[in-house]
Amino acid sequence: MYNILKSGEKMKIRVMSFVTALLLAVLLLMSSCGDNGNPIDGSSPDIQSPKSITAYVGQAIIIRGKNFGESRGNSYITLDGFKLNDTSHYTWSDNRIVFIIPSWGVTGVLTVNVNGKTSNAVSVTINSQPTQTDPYVDYLSQDIAQPRQSISIYGKNFGNIKGAVEFRGLKVEDNDVTFWGMTRISVKVPEFALTGKIVVYTYDSTGTNTAEFRVQNPNHLIDMVKINPGNFTMGTDDEDEWYGPAHSVQITDSFYIGKYEVTQKQYKTVTTMNPSIPENDSLPVNFVGWLDAVEFCNKLSIMENYDTCYTIIGNDVTCNFKANGYRLPTEAEWEYACRAGTTGKYPAQIDDIAWTNRNANNKIHYVGTRQPNDWGIYDMNGNLWEWCWDWYSVDFYGLKPYPHVDPTGPTSSDFSDRVIRGGSYLDGGDLATSSARDGASQGNFNLGFRVVRKAK
Repeated sequence: MYNILKSGEKMKIRVMSFVTALLLAVLLLMSSCGDNGNPIDGSSPDIQSPKSITAYVGQAIIIRGKNFGESRGNSYITLDGFKLNDTSHYTWSDNRIVFIIPSWGVTGVLTVNVNGKTSNAVSVTINSQPTQTDPYVDYLSQDIAQPRQSISIYGKNFGNIKGAVEFRGLKVEDNDVTFWGMTRISVKVPEFALTGKIVVYTYDSTGTNTAEFRVQNPNHLIDMVKINPGNFTMGTDDEDEWYGPAHSVQITDSFYIGKYEVTQKQYKTVTTMNPSIPENDSLPVNFVGWLDAVEFCNKLSIMENYDTCYTIIGNDVTCNFKANGYRLPTEAEWEYACRAGTTGKYPAQIDDIAWTNRNANNKIHYVGTRQPNDWGIYDMNGNLWEWCWDWYSVDFYGLKPYPHVDPTGPTSSDFSDRVIRGGSYLDGGDLATSSARDGASQGNFNLGFRVVRKAK
C-alpha cells in the first residue's frame, strides 16, 4: 500500500523532479564557462593583428590575438560602437576570429567584447566595393604558415590564366602556384618569405589589394652566433680611465649575436630605407641613429614572429630583456662577445681581424672580409663603431659596487649619449681594442650596429 500515491502527490513529485533537473542543467551550464565564449582565466581580449583594417562591405576579415574564448557564446564584435549581427560572425576561436563586414559597415574602430571585457581598438576604413572586373583578395585559408607550406587565397576576378603571387616583395609563379582559378589560388609559401603583405598579380599584371600574412619559423634574415653564459673581466686598468676599471662581469643567459654588422641590404629589407653613404648592399649600414637601430630591431622581430623587446614612446625607450626578439647588445654582452675568451687588448692580431686606419685606405669595407674572432664573429674590432643599449657614463663601472651580473648600464648619461664600441676604419688600433668605449648621440658615417637575441 506504500507505493500507491494520490494523484496530487504524483504531481508534486513530477514538479520537484522537473525543478531538480532544471537546476542541474543550470549548474552544468555555469560550470562550462570555458565553452561559452569566455576566457577561462578571465583575461581581457587582446587584438594583436592586424593593426588596422581597410576593407569593403561583404569582405571576410581575419583578426588574431588572444583571450577571445574557445567559442563565441555571448561574445561579439563591435564596429564603430555597433554590435555585429550573428550572421557576421563567421568563425570564432580563442586566438582567431573571421567575420564579415556587414552591409551597414562604416569607417570607425573595431573591438572584441568577451564576458563584459573589451579589447583594444583597431581602426577600420570601409572603402567602396571593387568593380565587377577588379581582382580582389577576400581572405586567406590561413594567415600564418611555414615556408614551403601550401595556402589558399580566396577572392574574385583572378582570371583563368595563371599570374603570380607576391610575398612581401618576393614573387612566386610557375610550379609553386599549384592552382589558379577565378576565385581561388593555391600557392606554396616561398622558402625565404618574410612576414608582411601578400599581393596577387593577374596574367596582365593587375595587382590586387593586400592581405596580411605571417611566416612561421622563417629563415632568419641575419646570421647569428650563439654565445654561452660565462664570466670575464670587462674594461682595463692599463689604457685610459674611460675604459676602466677592470671588473668582473657575469653573463648568466646564452644569447645570439649577429655574425656581421647589419648590412645595407638587410636594413633596406626591414625598413625600405637606406641612409648610408656610400651605398652598397654588402657594406654595413651607417648614418643610423640609436633610435633608428632600436626601431629596426622591433620591425625585424615582428617580421620573424618574435616578441618585440622595445617599448618606444617618442624618444623614451624601455627594454624587456626577457623578450625573445631582436635588440641592441648591452655593453657587457658586446665586450664579452668581442673578447671571445681572450684577455688582451685584441682577440687576435689587429690587422688580421680589423679594418682600421692602418689598412682600410680611408673607406668602409664589406662585412666579413677580415678574419673572425675565436667565436666566429666578424668586424667586432674596426670597420664601423657599433651602437650598444647602455647610456654612456665615463665612471659608471668605477662607482658601481661589485659584482656585475648581466649589467645594463646607468639610467642616464653624462652627455645624453649612448655607448658605442669597436672603433672604425678611420681610427687607430688604440680605439679598436676590446675595451675601448665612447659615446654618441646621433648617427655618423663611421657608426653602424649589430643585433642580439635571447637564446631559447
